[in-house]
Amino acid sequence: MDAAGRLSTQNQSNPAAPHGLVRIGYLAGAHGLKGALRLRPDDADSSILESLRRLFVANSGTPPREYRLNAAARINRTTFRIMLKGIATPEAADAMRGAIVSVAAADLPALAAGEFYYFQTIGCAVTTATGERIGVVEEVFSNGANDVLVVREGGREILVPAIADVIRSLDFERRQIVIEAVPGLLD
Repeated sequence: MDAAGRLSTQNQSNPAAPHGLVRIGYLAGAHGLKGALRLRPDDADSSILESLRRLFVANSGTPPREYRLNAAARINRTTFRIMLKGIATPEAADAMRGAIVSVAAADLPALAAGEFYYFQTIGCAVTTATGERIGVVEEVFSNGANDVLVVREGGREILVPAIADVIRSLDFERRQIVIEAVPGLLD
């Protein structure tokens, strides 16, 4: 679906990175003879590239560099072919192999009511409706049926389904998520 998660369909668990960026994937190398790159998105179902005009690319430890996104097309379920302004040879493209690709959080599409980006949940404290602390969201993934918040506290891990029957409230300003502890969830 989109870059960093919407309730019930998005698979991206990366928190907002430095510089206000959100990771969307990595570059797997060159594709063809004109400087195209293979982008492996963290969320294979993402359609975020359709709405973007720029990407940020960071190679091992270097600050992210902004590139204009000239073209993007899906090659297969797990890979996109992208063209970045200024990258015109296979050698230049291959030199970017392994680089992290991010988008500016401000460039992400607007969300409808009741939706959120996964990166917003990372680091949020999770409590039950009765006030019992469960832990902190460290990851988010999709199990095919619904999205799941991975909540950890010490050595304990709780998998919280991101469904309306369980998630009672999301307060990203306070970094708090309140859940209904349905039977079997905390066992």
